[in-house]
Amino acid sequence: MKFFLNTLTIAFGLSCIAIAPVSSKTIANSEQWGVAPPACEEENQLALNICASRWAKTADFLRSLIYDEVYSQIPKARKSQLKEIEQTWTSYRNIFCDELSAPFRTGSIYPLLYFSCRARVTNDRIADLQGKNNSQLTSDETTQRLAKILTLEKLKNSSGQRQWLLYQAQHCQFESLRSAEPSRSVKQCRDRLAEGRLRQLEAMIGSR
Repeated sequence: MKFFLNTLTIAFGLSCIAIAPVSSKTIANSEQWGVAPPACEEENQLALNICASRWAKTADFLRSLIYDEVYSQIPKARKSQLKEIEQTWTSYRNIFCDELSAPFRTGSIYPLLYFSCRARVTNDRIADLQGKNNSQLTSDETTQRLAKILTLEKLKNSSGQRQWLLYQAQHCQFESLRSAEPSRSVKQCRDRLAEGRLRQLEAMIGSR
């Protein structure tokens, strides 16, 4: 029922929502910003795969609404910049979720992992578009943990990491244009996005 209520809320055009975590934790933990995972009525693999697919599609629908709203409010000169950022982010999401789910590509759990990844990363993009975050760490903690994971997992030169770094640079430069203190804004944005990247990598490791 929660899934359909969330969909109705989105359909009415609310572009900024914080949905509380649902009772089911089978698919993934809910993010504060974005769309919570649906509470699946059944716990068999097929049902979970379908729920994950619906979660990803609903999150992407909300992202498109928020993107369109941001696009309509910015000056014409910046619209092409936002389009480029969105293309970079889309490429990153696709690469990262392929990396996360690749070891399970022939297994029945593959759709669950792949679509759950897309939903979580899309929820992070929803937060980014609104300049929001779910920060729980200091910038030093994020930097240290992120560096450790990238080193241990040999991901520093991965396609996903390169694409994420490009997205981080593009988005934070775009976000700074709205700030009276651009340098400070870029630093805060980079720290915020780095924590999101850390959560995504920890989710990848946790799935293996």
